[in-house]
Amino acid sequence: MAEQKLYSTQDAYDLYVYYLAVKKHFTSTYDFFKYSGKVSASTMSFENRKDKFHFYKLSKRKDAKELILANMLVSPKSWIGDLLEPKAEEIYLDWKKRKQSLTYQFKSDIVNLDDDDYNMNFYVENGQHPKLIKLYSMKRVSLESLVILCDISKCLKYWEKNISDQIVFPDINKLVRKYRPFLDYDKDKMRKILLDKYDEI
Repeated sequence: MAEQKLYSTQDAYDLYVYYLAVKKHFTSTYDFFKYSGKVSASTMSFENRKDKFHFYKLSKRKDAKELILANMLVSPKSWIGDLLEPKAEEIYLDWKKRKQSLTYQFKSDIVNLDDDDYNMNFYVENGQHPKLIKLYSMKRVSLESLVILCDISKCLKYWEKNISDQIVFPDINKLVRKYRPFLDYDKDKMRKILLDKYDEI
């Protein structure tokens, strides 16, 4: 019992609420930002969880929320216990690296785009995946760059109307839409980088 006092129940509970809210955001119609990350989860329901100690342990980390978010992007149904495993740390560090070097990552990724025509990267022919989706699927464009390109081009509604695939694309579309509000980036800066590559966008 003495060891338990080293942990803050409030911190563990707050992290539990964040975990539930982010999980709900990426797996349902719930909007984390619309509801300010609030979900109906009582302290009693938290205390009754058999896995609550995972939240106590994870709450000792200052970057616990970032670790949760990074892993939810890869596996939206991640169990809290899995987030204490080495694989979760690997996913988090990879995400953190991409975020910290977002401009460099974006510049590196757009090298793979169609050089001649900006719009051809988004063009849907006969219901097939556009070049940008193919590049993302081949891991030649990061999730962050995909989100930025979709945000600048406003291509998602066009894709939703024209892409035939109802298995892979819906998940990518949902992930891009759900991740966008979490991704803080300089839109003017990224647009300028694109304009340096293309005459017009």
